[in-house]
Amino acid sequence: MKILILHQAPFKKMRYDHVIDHQQHQVTYIGLAKHLSDLPEALRYQKIVLPPASEQNLVSEVLARVSPSDDYSSLLALSEYGILEACHIREELGLAGPSYEQIEVVRDKVKMKQRIAARGTLRYPRFIDAPEQVIQGGWTGKTISKPRDGASSQGITLHESFSAAVEYVEDKTGWNNYELEEFIDAPLYHFDGVVIAGEVQHLLASRYINSPLKYLSGVPVGSFQVVLNDTFRRFIDEVIAALGIVRGCFHIEAFYDGETCIFLEAANRLGGARIVETHRSRTGVHLPSVEISDYLALPLPRQQPASTHYFGFLLYPAHHLLDSQTLNIPEGILSSPHLVSFQRTGAQADILTYNEDLLPLSLIARAETPHQLQLFLQRCLTEISTH
Repeated sequence: MKILILHQAPFKKMRYDHVIDHQQHQVTYIGLAKHLSDLPEALRYQKIVLPPASEQNLVSEVLARVSPSDDYSSLLALSEYGILEACHIREELGLAGPSYEQIEVVRDKVKMKQRIAARGTLRYPRFIDAPEQVIQGGWTGKTISKPRDGASSQGITLHESFSAAVEYVEDKTGWNNYELEEFIDAPLYHFDGVVIAGEVQHLLASRYINSPLKYLSGVPVGSFQVVLNDTFRRFIDEVIAALGIVRGCFHIEAFYDGETCIFLEAANRLGGARIVETHRSRTGVHLPSVEISDYLALPLPRQQPASTHYFGFLLYPAHHLLDSQTLNIPEGILSSPHLVSFQRTGAQADILTYNEDLLPLSLIARAETPHQLQLFLQRCLTEISTH
């Protein structure tokens, strides 16, 4: 099989080689030099390096270097920032895969909420995406403004009122590609798993500590796995059906008030941060391998044993004034049986990222119960200090 991989996410998370025998198959990685630099030298492959500014014109830059005559069998694109573009590339190369319309629903925050609303049984925040809707009236409380196709909380702003948000959008950003959304004051959760032949598999639920929005302003963010109840299962099944997700990994975020889930957003791709690692630690399942195996119709490698422990993580942001030298981790944290691992690296100021290799500090923890895990992570937030 001749396989083209649009390589953007860290190789150590994707581990294409778990499923793809690089000796048996012809594998070509295409991407920016900064992404291709993490490919293991021991593997057999070809690589195509794109120019530094290619992310702005990814489709044309890729198609300038590959063509239908190259006779690729499949194109893999597992990153948030390449899944839409991959639809156009597959079409030009004559390859099978999800349509642009299918993927756009799980990239466009307005279209996904419209699908959720049409379902008729799911709760979601009130929202508007056009100036004429302002006249119809909104709400009075806190309001979020955000890009319709944004990721990693980039471009999101919290406003004290609906009117303040309207003024901000009209003065600063314009309505093109922007929406306003009702702020929901409830705990935020994320749900991660994979869909195979329309069936949800390997589902886990996790509750955020802080939130991606707070992380944007320089506050550490994390999450811890919780018990998967019937409310969560029914909610995810309905969301998957409403959005038409029939295969691939998913990352769904929702508020939970103790009784019902309130949809926030969804993506038909892997969750970021340390989700791949913590999910595998709990279930034994490496989600990227399951997705790659399904797409390429290749055998799934043996998974590691599942654990009875619950796992979570913390990330300390790099885009504020933190670096690996100013964070002090007390001995009591370092010697705790709850601490699985931690990673210090040199922070890169002004870069908003969830990649632990670019953060001053990230850690993974575990405990026998979600409550114990939550307490330990909160202890870390309290005791790990700057100096």
